Amino acid sequence: MGGIGQLHPIGTLPDDILLKIFKSFVDAMYSYYTQSEEWRTLLHVCQRWRQLAFSSPRHLNLQLFCRPPRRSVNKMLDVWPELPVYLHAFDYPKKARDKVVAALGLNHRVSGIRLEKTSAKGWGTFAPLLQRPFPVLTHLWVKPHLSITRPISRAFLGGSAPCLRDLVLVGIPLPALPELLSSATNLVRLWYNDIPHSGYIPPQAMVAGLSALTRLESLSLTIQSPRDFPGRAIRIPPPHTRTLLPALTDLRFQGASEYMEVLATQIDAPSLESLVIAFYRGVLEVSELGKFVRRADKLSLVDRAEVTLEPDCISVKRSQEVLVGRVDPKTLILNPACPDWDFRPLNFAKFCALFFPTYSPFERLQIDVPFFWQDVIDDPKWLELLCPFNTMKHLRLDGSVTPPVLKLLKGLAVERSMEVLPALEVVFIPGLQYFGHMREEFSEFLDARQLSGHPVSIHGWERFIQENKEVGLFFCFCFFILFFLNQIL
Repeated sequence: MGGIGQLHPIGTLPDDILLKIFKSFVDAMYSYYTQSEEWRTLLHVCQRWRQLAFSSPRHLNLQLFCRPPRRSVNKMLDVWPELPVYLHAFDYPKKARDKVVAALGLNHRVSGIRLEKTSAKGWGTFAPLLQRPFPVLTHLWVKPHLSITRPISRAFLGGSAPCLRDLVLVGIPLPALPELLSSATNLVRLWYNDIPHSGYIPPQAMVAGLSALTRLESLSLTIQSPRDFPGRAIRIPPPHTRTLLPALTDLRFQGASEYMEVLATQIDAPSLESLVIAFYRGVLEVSELGKFVRRADKLSLVDRAEVTLEPDCISVKRSQEVLVGRVDPKTLILNPACPDWDFRPLNFAKFCALFFPTYSPFERLQIDVPFFWQDVIDDPKWLELLCPFNTMKHLRLDGSVTPPVLKLLKGLAVERSMEVLPALEVVFIPGLQYFGHMREEFSEFLDARQLSGHPVSIHGWERFIQENKEVGLFFCFCFFILFFLNQIL
């Protein structure tokens, strides 16, 4: 035994310590998106380490990385012991495609499959090989070049995936997915995106499939077309008991609001921390989604959010991670940036009120509207849009929306001044230092709030940037980039 602080040769370290060192290195190299074989370098450190690694390959998660045509699985099998195989393949000419087929033929050893940019012909070759069991498969990522229209049968993966932890299907119609999920109790990530019509799964069936996924952390469902919801007048029955997804932290959905309403009625996700939703045009009834949000205790603490009217849908993002650098803490951005919408401020206000209850932790409201929306902004019903936000202390307006909003606030009588943004303390207006007349137009509202005992002050954006250093640094960075580009072009 050496003294304290004395270095031990590798040969004198206990087996369990050596395995922990090796495993920490392998884990550091691993991610959902890439596989690494740099662990092979450690095998050359000493013969003892090599023996220990090969005696516990599953504990260390050692895998052979097969990426045709650069590496042939047959050659790897001649050199290495019987380790699991991770296949990462793009669509290649026939010679390389044959190597993919050879790797898929080792279904009893394949631990990971990633097929990307697969052509229709390539998918026709690979799909039959996926219709059998893969007993050690933990990761499956399939993303063809174009969406597949022919549904995959119930025989996909042999109808069972007990070891599966990561499942990503993009443009792949698998209507039997709920049946597969019933066996995939170890699933951590499920992304079923760009779902074609042939892969449509009724929401009640989807909930039934999710009910077994107690370890699921990330769920994404995106449906290709607004016509994704057969029989729009669907009745949402109240559940006797909700499906609990205790580990779910990230939820993303794109489709009809009716579909999401069913999911919100049937599911509880108390650990949810990130929510990204996009609804196609049509009914925006989201009362059940509002209740779902309020049941998610951690999500109610998320203080960054953005609501955007896009060309084909309305999207809602409520997440600390997704919006870092885009939204300041305690900020809600309203961005009705699409002129093609038949925009009704009152309906938009009701939508926001349901999704963001009055006790939400938002204190800043930012409204971004393009200049060509002047005729829409002049609608006096815009006051209805502002009314639900009772907790907002700071209001940030962009250049286009400022004059119309000031016009609306100016017309409020003293007794009505507290109906709109009753907690308001500061209004940030761009270019205030250059347009002093804005203060005069705002004076009636300011005087009314002063008389009510709740004074409001107005400042230019430069004050806003000073009070929000993160945004200030972002603008400085953008200015530096523009200056640099101007010098080199």
